[in-house]
Amino acid sequence: MSYLIVSDSSCNLYDLYGENYKTVPLHIMINGTDWADTPNTNIDEFNDALDNNTGATSTSCPSPDEWLSAFGDAEEIYCFTISHNLSGSFNCAVSAKHIYEEQHPDRHVYVIDSLATGPKMILMIQRLHKLISEGITGDAAVEKITEYRDKETALLFTLQSIKRLADNGRVNPLLVKAIGILDLRIIGAASPEGTINLVGKHRGAAKVLKGTYKQMLSHGYNGGKIIISHNQNPEDANALADMARKQFGNDIEVEIHRTTELCSFYAEKYGYIVGFEVDENAKQHHLFE
Repeated sequence: MSYLIVSDSSCNLYDLYGENYKTVPLHIMINGTDWADTPNTNIDEFNDALDNNTGATSTSCPSPDEWLSAFGDAEEIYCFTISHNLSGSFNCAVSAKHIYEEQHPDRHVYVIDSLATGPKMILMIQRLHKLISEGITGDAAVEKITEYRDKETALLFTLQSIKRLADNGRVNPLLVKAIGILDLRIIGAASPEGTINLVGKHRGAAKVLKGTYKQMLSHGYNGGKIIISHNQNPEDANALADMARKQFGNDIEVEIHRTTELCSFYAEKYGYIVGFEVDENAKQHHLFE
């Protein structure tokens, strides 16, 4: 049976498994111009457009038609979306699923809400690909991915500013003024419900790095896989990876990527997002040195 994994572009990777993987674009409007989040985007030009913009900005999710177009003629399709609490992408993917299955009663579309974004989505996609390679498909695979999402992975992000999150209704606007006055950088986490929790605030890159790694440990990081997406900040991304290697050894799996459009928009320059595997039994057991 042919299969396809489709993700919206908030996952930050356009290509994983060749013909078995596709992305559908989220859209960022910058002063009336639609920047579709596709492999053709030059992220440096996109960041420059944001920096030079004095007009309105907004985001929109992929339409059902964009999801349908990506499905092609696969018999079994697995869709991953950014958290339904951050975007309408999940609802549009579900609409596309109903249309596709009505047109093709012998085929199946599974829509999986990541309850997160970026690197955590990649962890889930990679795990699904492994399950399929082992012959685990359909509802059984979705059940295992959901358990992996809920019990074995976490997501943190470190931002220089939360202005765009506040402007687009993702966090309380009152926080922006306080953080700006105090010149703080914040650490956030994806909640179990797929919303944004602010879990730390620090001055200076070194303290932010230390605080981010300490949060990883408190969430249960215990030497599992790490994926880091950064917006023009490979130095801090590599420094964070080195902290984990120092404690757990050089053989831990670490991937580092640049953010694509949507996560670049919200993370802003020098922000980074960390998805990592966790061990429930390890929570709070590590002391940061």
